[in-house]
Amino acid sequence: MRIGPSCRSPSHRTSCCAPFEACWMNPNPRLSIVPAPRFGRRAATLLGGLLAWAGVVIAPCAALSASAQDQMTLTVTGDPAGGLRATASLRLPVPPSVVQQVLTDYENWPHLFGVTMRMARLDRRSDRVITELYIRHPILPGESRLMCDNRVPPGGGLVTTFLEGDFKRYERTWTLGPDGSAAATKAEFTLLVEVKTLAPDWLVALELKRQLEKHFRILRETALARAQAR
Repeated sequence: MRIGPSCRSPSHRTSCCAPFEACWMNPNPRLSIVPAPRFGRRAATLLGGLLAWAGVVIAPCAALSASAQDQMTLTVTGDPAGGLRATASLRLPVPPSVVQQVLTDYENWPHLFGVTMRMARLDRRSDRVITELYIRHPILPGESRLMCDNRVPPGGGLVTTFLEGDFKRYERTWTLGPDGSAAATKAEFTLLVEVKTLAPDWLVALELKRQLEKHFRILRETALARAQAR
């Protein structure tokens, strides 16, 4: 996949943005995504309309800041068992205990994501928490239900497994540890997800990447605010 530094010049705009492997597909080489097929100019125009309809905001070559690049790596690929696999490594400038508090603040989960989401059920048990979410997104049919089992493993973090709902598959794991000192956290994230949608796989992958970038940014801001309030 060819990554271009800028789309300002007409010559670069022609060579970079006409093929579907244009630089807006992956402005940050450390954030990788499954490659998409090549399309002609007419197909690219139709594709742009589809993305606009789906609510995907495209900013050509708008790379993340250098500090953001240093703090996060994200990869989205197809999973052999079906759906997509997303893996990420983040450095958060707060202690692991603060990140743990944010991740297990289940009532406020909807505020950690960039999509419309509501918590319909929260069942706290001795060894786990059952959450039932309803999620709205343009590539999902209506309001999608997601019921999960959430457990905190020894040593911290969070393991979320799918119970039932409108998804085909959903498994999410957070692993937390100190990053050099107790004042910072190294977080490892894995998500296996398969949704019921008519959208093509490449569009789901593109949107998953975009939503995870937003989720990690909100998580970082929320953790910083909580640490400062202590």
